Amino acid sequence: MRTTVIVTALGPDSHGLLAQVATTVAEQNANVDDVSQTVSNGMFTMIMFVSFDQGETTIAELKDALEATGERIGLQIHVQHENIFKFMHRI
Repeated sequence: MRTTVIVTALGPDSHGLLAQVATTVAEQNANVDDVSQTVSNGMFTMIMFVSFDQGETTIAELKDALEATGERIGLQIHVQHENIFKFMHRI
């Protein structure tokens, strides 16, 4: 079974932020399906759709790895299951 999560990131812009987040995703045996990022007034914002097969990793493992990366590179990174994200952003 394939699981999709939404990764959001916010923080001061610097070189290579997207690459470092994507590298962490790959190291967790997950795939970046879609990504959008913007820099405005020196602030980096990103939303990334990430999927993985059951047994390759877990949401908790991915969350822990991405939060550690965020701390290292100065970003607030949040991970949530796509169903929660969709429910929260439904009009």
